[in-house]
Amino acid sequence: MKHEQSKNSAIEPVAAKAAMRPMPKRPNEFAQLWQDVLRPWTWPLLTVALFVWAVFRQGAETPFDTALFSAFSAGLLCLAVSDTENRKALSRLVGWRWPALGLVAVWAVMALQFLPIPFLSGGGWIWAKANMVTVDPDLTLRAMVGLGSAVAFFVLGAIFGADRNRRELVLALLALGLLPIFFHSFDTYITKVSLFEYQAQRVGPRMEGTFLNANTFAILMTMIFAGGLGVFLSETRHFKGRERAWVQLAAIIVTVGAAICVYFSMSRAAWFLAFGIVFALALLLRPSLRLQTTVFGTLVFLTMLIVWNSAEQLGLPIRPLNFQDGIDGRLADWRPGLDLTLQRPWLGWGAGTFARVMEPVREAPIAAPSLIVITPQNSLLLITSETGLIGLIAWSFLVVGIVKFAANGLRIRSASVPIAIALILGSIATFLQSLFDFPMSIPVISALWAFFLGYAGGLGSKSRRRRAARSKAGSAATR
Repeated sequence: MKHEQSKNSAIEPVAAKAAMRPMPKRPNEFAQLWQDVLRPWTWPLLTVALFVWAVFRQGAETPFDTALFSAFSAGLLCLAVSDTENRKALSRLVGWRWPALGLVAVWAVMALQFLPIPFLSGGGWIWAKANMVTVDPDLTLRAMVGLGSAVAFFVLGAIFGADRNRRELVLALLALGLLPIFFHSFDTYITKVSLFEYQAQRVGPRMEGTFLNANTFAILMTMIFAGGLGVFLSETRHFKGRERAWVQLAAIIVTVGAAICVYFSMSRAAWFLAFGIVFALALLLRPSLRLQTTVFGTLVFLTMLIVWNSAEQLGLPIRPLNFQDGIDGRLADWRPGLDLTLQRPWLGWGAGTFARVMEPVREAPIAAPSLIVITPQNSLLLITSETGLIGLIAWSFLVVGIVKFAANGLRIRSASVPIAIALILGSIATFLQSLFDFPMSIPVISALWAFFLGYAGGLGSKSRRRRAARSKAGSAATR
């Protein structure tokens, strides 16, 4: 009896404490919906929607659209960083400090241009200012703000690449977002072909899509082509069976659609770059067949050259390939940028002011909606003429940091390697094109370029298992 009484007396306080504990709250239905359904879709969906909007705004190249695109991108990034899952993805990134330091260096050079630095300010030009380096502080401020969209898309791409649950989701949403762009591009092109004024010309119209320039639209589609090809070639473990077939079908649709746009843009540079992407992918992903790939690729390249040179005789609606005219035209475009660089070699005339400085020298196009179209057709000359050699060093540091970060996606021998290689090749193609044109001056192209490299770098982030193992090892070592 005494034993039972003592046992009951010991149980009574425990039962009393259990009765005093609050009952577990029933999970909020909206919180559960947000956690399971809305949260994974929200940030990728908003990012893709913003990108598609910018594409339909002619690349967001007007000053108002550039500022609006940058403001929306920065706001989206701030909201995304407030999410704990996105912060966890950021914590898994490797080597992010180098591009961050490069960005600070670029912004610092632009900020220096607002100061009255001796021997670098003023001068014998009417448009020069005596109290600052830049000849137009408003345009330089726009250039600083315009970087916001590329920075935001780079960080968002790194977040999605580092998050295993949303890697494929953001690519699937991007594929869906490209469908209206393809439809609009094909529709406008067919309308142009049907016009009477084009029927009598030997060379047909060029597909410009939603842009004002066929070459810039072509390089955008070249990047999309590279991304779709990388997804198709990847052997991801996330999808199996029928799901894998749907992923490959979507990748084929995007790749073929982008390839058609590149062809009808009649951009010979984009054709070369798209061929180079396919050739480089074949060499890198199938090293055992490098000899066969090299021979076949060389034959295809020579065939392309022969067809281009004989296009008029064959009656093909292709612009003839004239290297001499192309070189002479580019040298004429490069000369103003070189002259401006030699006149102010250290800090330039001010970020974003090339068109402003060129106004007394060269008239603006009659139908130019923005100042972007007035460039030296070379990104390096644009940088040196606007920010000088000091700015070129800062930009080089930024680009090297970004490429070094993106190379993290190549270190893990998994399904992400073909995608990372394709995205990096597409970004390299855009950089090469920027040496002869102005694609990087279009905000949406620079944003997609940054997104691709950020996504590639995010693919090489630390896995949760490795981070947990390292934390356990560190705690064990401190004990």
